[in-house]
Amino acid sequence: MVGMDSGSPPVLFVVGTAGAGKSSLVTSFQRWSRFLETEAIAINLDPGAERVHYDAEFDVRDLISLTEVMAEYDLGPNGAQILAADLLAAQAGDVAEQLHSLSGEMMIVDTPGQVELFAFREASNHLIETLGREQSAIIYLFDPMLSRSPSGFVSQMLLSSIVEFRLGLPTKNFLSKADLLEPEQLEQILEWSERLEILELALYDEAGGQRTEFAINQLRMMQEFSQAPGLTPLSSELEEGMADILTFAQALFGGMSDARDGFAADIEHEKN
Repeated sequence: MVGMDSGSPPVLFVVGTAGAGKSSLVTSFQRWSRFLETEAIAINLDPGAERVHYDAEFDVRDLISLTEVMAEYDLGPNGAQILAADLLAAQAGDVAEQLHSLSGEMMIVDTPGQVELFAFREASNHLIETLGREQSAIIYLFDPMLSRSPSGFVSQMLLSSIVEFRLGLPTKNFLSKADLLEPEQLEQILEWSERLEILELALYDEAGGQRTEFAINQLRMMQEFSQAPGLTPLSSELEEGMADILTFAQALFGGMSDARDGFAADIEHEKN
């Protein structure tokens, strides 16, 4: 088991900006985990999702319909999303009870498309508390297209840091949809994540001035306090990087059997 006990599997919240690939990752990770003969429980907390392609053991849309909230309260999509988050918070106890009744070795949670709906609403902290803060962590997804420019990359680093600060959970950054990038682009982005001096030079080349000085000061502070530096590429399409997610969970919550560890390593080796 990954978790501390059979009744309390660890919870991985998949967080990122709209279009970063959260739902695709949950789908891919659930499918990949089944090759290990383990059970990753997929949870959907996005009431605005039109469709999901994973087997959701819990789906918030069964409790809260965004279209019904819009109609009942005469709200637009954004206002309805905010109210839906608050309505979910009001039922957090019941939700947690349902989730605790599920059997599996890990929960992977698809969060709302707009990152602020999960990171900046008290509803999320309440849900984390009821599920168990000590067994929860964040998988933060960087958008590959935004990551191609130094300023876009730094913006996502800052946002990830803010999410980690707001929710107070261990966080690991992953570069989503890495297969969409040219090899040179991927190499450059990973170098930015590992070598601050290279990123600083790229920022000066792109913009310079006071904004760059601000960004660099923030980066240096983040590097000093970061729990999980670096950026790990993943591809939901190619099922690459799934073992890195599993390793992150193992490091926090304890390992699975040696056989499954070996199987995971074999899969990654074959893909590489």
